[in-house]
Amino acid sequence: MGQAKSKMMEEEAGHYEDSTGLVAINGGYLDIQLDGETIATVSIPIPNFMADSHVDSNVHWSEEFEDLDGNIYKAEVNSSMHGIDWTIDIEPNEVGTSTQDEILQSLCNRIKIAIVPTVEN
Repeated sequence: MGQAKSKMMEEEAGHYEDSTGLVAINGGYLDIQLDGETIATVSIPIPNFMADSHVDSNVHWSEEFEDLDGNIYKAEVNSSMHGIDWTIDIEPNEVGTSTQDEILQSLCNRIKIAIVPTVEN
């Protein structure tokens, strides 16, 4: 597999995205951690290797999950012959005294997302 970008992009609070030239030959997953603990693993699908073009090789996967504080995460992963693209959007739980911006800012400092490829044995 190729080399992954070193840092994910955060365009705005609560929205993360990244892409890599790594091709998910055997699939894999995104490991989403909060404070060093995995809160979810989101599948990376295997692209359609029988496709005639890059566009036709694209396979999409989406998933929603919630952390222990009630914040909702929406993850989307696209896998093709050219690599993996993913986005994660966070909808903060508005129960409590913190504002939406405060919650998202706190999560920004605590979240880590990594691509973990499936390796054949």
